[in-house]
Amino acid sequence: MAFVVALFDYGEGASFGTPFSEGDVFRLIEKTNEEWWKVERKDKKIMYVPKQFVEVRDLSSLPGSPRDMRAKIRDESPSNRLMRTPTQLAMTASSGRAKSVGEESPSLPPRRYTVSHSESPTKKPQSQSESCLNVDDSLDFLHRRAVDACHRNCLKLAMAIHKKNVALPGGKKCSSRNWIQLYCVFVEGHLLFYKDKKLFEKSRSTGSMRKKPGVEKELPTSEFLLDGSAMQVIREHKRKNVIEFMNEKNGVIWCQLDTQGQFDEFKKAITTHSGAREIGENGSDTVGDDDEDDEDKKIVKKKLLAFFSRRPPLESLQGLVKEQYFGVHLDRLCEKEKISIPVFVTDIVQAIEERGLDTVGIYRLSGNAAQVQKIRFKIDQEEEIDYNDRTTWDDINVLTGALKLFLRELPEPLIPYASLDSFVTAVQCPMESERRNTMRPLCQGLPPNNYDTLKFILEHLLRVTALGDTNKMLVQNISIVFGPTMMRKEIESINLAMEMVFRTSIVDFMLREYKNLFC
Repeated sequence: MAFVVALFDYGEGASFGTPFSEGDVFRLIEKTNEEWWKVERKDKKIMYVPKQFVEVRDLSSLPGSPRDMRAKIRDESPSNRLMRTPTQLAMTASSGRAKSVGEESPSLPPRRYTVSHSESPTKKPQSQSESCLNVDDSLDFLHRRAVDACHRNCLKLAMAIHKKNVALPGGKKCSSRNWIQLYCVFVEGHLLFYKDKKLFEKSRSTGSMRKKPGVEKELPTSEFLLDGSAMQVIREHKRKNVIEFMNEKNGVIWCQLDTQGQFDEFKKAITTHSGAREIGENGSDTVGDDDEDDEDKKIVKKKLLAFFSRRPPLESLQGLVKEQYFGVHLDRLCEKEKISIPVFVTDIVQAIEERGLDTVGIYRLSGNAAQVQKIRFKIDQEEEIDYNDRTTWDDINVLTGALKLFLRELPEPLIPYASLDSFVTAVQCPMESERRNTMRPLCQGLPPNNYDTLKFILEHLLRVTALGDTNKMLVQNISIVFGPTMMRKEIESINLAMEMVFRTSIVDFMLREYKNLFC
């Protein structure tokens, strides 16, 4: 049978749990989670105690009555040890018994820790040391600090921003480099990123600095260490008010503010209250390098920072490097080929239709990723491909996968960014006739190359759905596949699930009303 002993007082101002006093003894029932344990009191009442306030003890080694045991445990608690003199500690070691603090030092009140203190005590108990935190525990630790700073009204910064991951630690490329709107909180040399302001405000108002048993705590999605990082204002970019942060632990991120005023406030808070170093446009520090750094290290550091922050975009290298095919703007491809529909699109669609549209799950099933990338490589290298060579391209899903990859990697999708909101508004019209009358001018008003390519692909998809009884790909199934492929937002919103519903509905309506919208 295991027992736990209270090391500190708990209860004054606590929003969860039953109060108890230093030295209380409980029978341990279950270690519910990392922060709370389920115990039984002397009166058989079940309660929860915070792990960081108690300690497992072997009570069989403590002789005497329960009162004596509590007194001995209280004398051995860390709070009383901290207040003992060396003489008292020597007496404890020699006699096995230490006098209470009140007997030796009546002027010193018992040291107590309660969760209601707005300021942390000199040695506040912690479940883990800050030096050995893993990723989740680090976020949990910083989240507690942020909530505590909110309660004391001493947060240096809290505002909505747009964040983009540019590079992972070690210079590795990020799998997703889209702009995402998040709520940023600056606390203790870290930037914490929450999904939205409501989530952070909820944790602040409910006082969720402690996790209740069985309840998951809403933590930040990520954090960025500012101390020791380099920061630089990005000026040569289509977006304004962009600032870049980089370090070895977190890699490289970009933060964009909506207004110049927010940008100035954000930058001032970072430069004033953190150890981040601002570098100039040429990669040199604006405040000078550390004098202790070796000269060679300075040169390497500057070159690395310059590489991460000034890597030229593909557009600026035109004429210097061979231009690829995938990932190039639709208008540029059509201008180069002097045609309104890219040659790759017409060739691959023709090959798919010749291969047969009655394949079950066509466009829904994925082909071999290596084979798809092989097609992409050959197209980028301007090599001729015989799509009818079944010894090389034996799976029709490889061909359909290459078409979907081409559409996904267009810098601007078939439905341009500027037109997407209008299409979403049109598809939400309650009457079908109203939807048709609203969406037709939107389709007719698309850029010529976008219109012709979209119309060509929709005609192909209608031929696919005509064989729906055989290939099991009806209009609804095709819409789910091509909704996210044909359109997306430049900055994805938090409510991505609802956005996907609208995009699927737009493709579904285009297919069902094709003759009224495009003819």
